[in-house]
Amino acid sequence: MKNAGTYALVIDLGADLSLPIGKLGVRSFPAGYYVYVGSALSGLSGRLRHHLGSAKKSHWHIDYLLENATIGQIWCVLGKDRLECKWNDILQGLPGATPSTPSFGASDCRCLSHLTYFQKMPPFDIFVQRLQQEELPPAQHLIVK
Repeated sequence: MKNAGTYALVIDLGADLSLPIGKLGVRSFPAGYYVYVGSALSGLSGRLRHHLGSAKKSHWHIDYLLENATIGQIWCVLGKDRLECKWNDILQGLPGATPSTPSFGASDCRCLSHLTYFQKMPPFDIFVQRLQQEELPPAQHLIVK
């Protein structure tokens, strides 16, 4: 699988927001930071281009939120292993983390949600330490401008 990987989008939402999220219905999002975890086993670069693009049809839950928010960072790792649920568990255990929006991005697994809320910027350094503790591959940290 060429260019397969797992990613986390660190999203900045500057103001409180309520919006419809596909079949989940209208959901409320307080201002702050959100981290959305996904995997792209058939092409990480294509998936990230989709999320970063402005002209797109809403296909995934995250697309609805990204119409009103900004991606500030991307955390990712290349590899064919599906790590999104493990990453999600680690993220939700970070200081200041609160699971957000039940079923968001988690329709094909048993996770409560693949969207985690933080009032302040989530701590990448602690995330990397937890990955190491779990003996998972280290993540790359990309700043989006």
